[in-house]
Amino acid sequence: MLPLFRQKREWLKWVLLLVILALGLTTVLLFVDTPQGLAPGVGAREVAVVAGHPITAAEYGRYYRRLVETYQQAYQLDESNSQMLRQLGLEQQALNQLISRYAVIHAAGEMGVGVSNPELVEAISRLFQDQGSFVGADRYKQILQSNSMTPKEFEAAMQRDLVGDKLRSILTDGILATSAEARQQFVERNEQVKIQYALFDPEVLGREGVTDEALQEFFAENQEDFRIDETRRLTVLPIVVSPITVEVSPELIAAELANVPGGEQVRARHILIRFNDDEVTARAQAETILTQVRAGGSFETLAATFSEDTATALRGGDLGYFGRGQMVPEFEAAAFGMEPGQTSDLVRTPFGFHIIQTLDKILDSAEESKRPYAEFFAPRKEAERKTAELAEQLNAEVTAGKTLEQVAEEHSLELAMTEPIQKSAPGSVKFGLGRDFVEAAFGVEVGQTIGPFSTAGRAFIARLEDVQPTYIPELAQVKSEVRTRFESERGETLAQEKAFEFFEKAERQNSLSEVAREYKVAIETTDFFKRGAMINPELAYAPTVGEQAFLLDINQISTPISVSGKYVIIQVLEKSGIDEAEFESQKEQLVEQLTLQKRSDFYRAYVDNVVAELRRDELIVINQQLLDQLSGGSIG
Repeated sequence: MLPLFRQKREWLKWVLLLVILALGLTTVLLFVDTPQGLAPGVGAREVAVVAGHPITAAEYGRYYRRLVETYQQAYQLDESNSQMLRQLGLEQQALNQLISRYAVIHAAGEMGVGVSNPELVEAISRLFQDQGSFVGADRYKQILQSNSMTPKEFEAAMQRDLVGDKLRSILTDGILATSAEARQQFVERNEQVKIQYALFDPEVLGREGVTDEALQEFFAENQEDFRIDETRRLTVLPIVVSPITVEVSPELIAAELANVPGGEQVRARHILIRFNDDEVTARAQAETILTQVRAGGSFETLAATFSEDTATALRGGDLGYFGRGQMVPEFEAAAFGMEPGQTSDLVRTPFGFHIIQTLDKILDSAEESKRPYAEFFAPRKEAERKTAELAEQLNAEVTAGKTLEQVAEEHSLELAMTEPIQKSAPGSVKFGLGRDFVEAAFGVEVGQTIGPFSTAGRAFIARLEDVQPTYIPELAQVKSEVRTRFESERGETLAQEKAFEFFEKAERQNSLSEVAREYKVAIETTDFFKRGAMINPELAYAPTVGEQAFLLDINQISTPISVSGKYVIIQVLEKSGIDEAEFESQKEQLVEQLTLQKRSDFYRAYVDNVVAELRRDELIVINQQLLDQLSGGSIG
């Protein structure tokens, strides 16, 4: 369309008009008749039928792609953001909007609202004018042709749009905003309030004055909640063939070279510390590990010891080679942004805090550049194959009657013992053993073996050593958990009780500050703030507090308000009022804006109601199978 703009600047207003119409009309006309990606014949099939009006796959595809383009232009997105666009649910939005538009056409027909040919001709003549006169049939056709439209297509869409406008006008022209409504909106936008408040924090109150006697009594009343599930311990025989020890033939290297993906690749390793609902502690732990790395500590040893990515911890955090788009953006930026040998600062991702070390890069497709990739993976794949073979061999020896101890001694392997394993918490198992291992462990008797299991290049055979039945522990064993829950429940009760007692006294005395001294509670005072704005750093946006502050009169005290698990009591100190002269200067504009908003809200509700009635009467039929086929990617 840009060449058209450059060649005929005077046509710009008509081209822009057509774009606007194409976005608003039922049929999006800036696409060719057969959408890209639709198989022959699919375009004519019906995605939905609205009160007898068909919505074809072609029309749906055109509308969907126009919606995608609108979002791409509005938010500066491109093809790399396709997943984000899909998460917006544009496929369903496109269908819903088309259904609504055809519902409007149906409703207009039911009410006898239509557009005559003279009205259509007059509307088109008004749109396509040059110096006050219609541009003429030839120029009109030429403008449409430049935008891939025929007069028949444009005029049909124009007629539908005019019908919708006429229906909207009939339904909403009588809706008007009043000066009182405008003033109320002006007040809500401009009035400010200043408050003081007392805050009761269950977390703080729950910790005060906790005694061992109280914990013992609480534990006695809630013992069953602290029951320890059955646990099992196993002797494990880890089996691993190191990639360093295997011989790799030129044929294996050549085969791996053929598998090297194109594009830039990076090899990196990492140490992951997950948040586990406590980001502050996780950061502190990660920073301590990073300090050890920077001081010369072994990255592999630290990863094996501390990394919570169990699959890679076993190999020193090594992730192998990966290309762009395979990791979350923060991780990718760090790994690709460093040179081999460099270590990152802490990198925060949705998974936790990472310490990343870049080991190697492949920048092009030349064989010498790809060879490190092949030389990395070929011995690992060969080692994994040999590990699996050895595991099967050793398992056969155990099955034939040898003990794990005998097998370990004969093959110079070391046995290890798991910590007590609970079936409900397989993630706590060492060695990276997974749920299948845990399920097997809880399916055998003491002395029986299970396996082999494979994970992260290793294999395992294990023997069940002992079973600890479920039991209720002594308080000392679970005192920390008991205290946490006791403080939480006690704090909630105390905070609620104290807040309401405080409120009753403060309301009688009409003063927060005097009662606060009695309760030894701090009183905080805010600056002036508007509706919906941040109150202060402690209360943040707290909508319940803001709503109450503007409802109360000056000096009035609120009942306790729950804010993020805490209880807040507020007293209004001042209200700013409004500038009446400023309101008078804006009143006319505010009335106009409110009128448009009220009409829009009414019309939207009307259309939604029409659609709901059509659905109730089963007059909207959706071909879900075809819609799923199109939404699966064929319309993109």
